[in-house]
Amino acid sequence: MEVASALARRARTGHCTVEQRDVWLARLDRELRSFLVVEVVPVVTSRARALLNAYALRASDAIQLASCYDLQDRLGHDVPFVVFDERLAAVARATGAIVLGVGGDETA
Repeated sequence: MEVASALARRARTGHCTVEQRDVWLARLDRELRSFLVVEVVPVVTSRARALLNAYALRASDAIQLASCYDLQDRLGHDVPFVVFDERLAAVARATGAIVLGVGGDETA
């Protein structure tokens, strides 16, 4: 939902056309089949609460970052955190994530 929200916002603000938004949303639908889903389980919510106690984050942002760390733990290697929110990118970098996107190490 976050990607769809970001694309809708970009179209509303004129950073992309409605047609571009629709193409990207269709591509996202195709790509979703290859995504790993991280469920909001107690280990994720516990880590999210710790992030909320330490940083000024929205609950949904804390869940996303905690999910990234849970996935890293389960896979046993770093997982890039793709983010387009400067505040969340800063927290992700501060907590050791590899950040891709706005304010990150590379452009997503």
